Amino acid sequence: MEFGRKERYKIVGASWLASMIAAFAMVNRNKYLTGPQKLVQARVYAQFLTVGVLVASAAFEISDSKHDKGGLWETVKIIDPNDPEHKRIIEKREHKEDWKGQELWRDMVDAEEQRIKERERGKKKLQIDREKKAKLNNAGKGKDEPNEGEKKDDKKGEEEVKDENKSDKKGKK
Repeated sequence: MEFGRKERYKIVGASWLASMIAAFAMVNRNKYLTGPQKLVQARVYAQFLTVGVLVASAAFEISDSKHDKGGLWETVKIIDPNDPEHKRIIEKREHKEDWKGQELWRDMVDAEEQRIKERERGKKKLQIDREKKAKLNNAGKGKDEPNEGEKKDDKKGEEEVKDENKSDKKGKK
């Protein structure tokens, strides 16, 4: 049973191969079928047996997941990191084995969040710079409307933000 739990997918593949050979041997006795017909018949019989083995394998998988046996995940008890007194224990599901790329998705999400924050900081800085220029220019003139130079700066800033967005989209592709 333990071997079956660990090597269930190898067993499914081997059973398909064995059932294909056995089914072809059975169907091959029929002298009225052509070669391709025999192959199709053998495949149908082998497929029936393989589906049965897959259902049994799924039953083992469900049973294991309910009882935390076998499989790739296990439930472990750890001290709650958010509890300042470290008295509360929580259960956490962890992957049993380390695998390549295990934390890759987290790294990708963190990098994307960092890019978004940087973009927002750039937009805020640009807005603050515009407001400072507007105050300086308007303080000397005594009016609230931006002059031609400010309008050009605003357009340049907007183009810079658009260029950043385009380059971010290209980087994602």
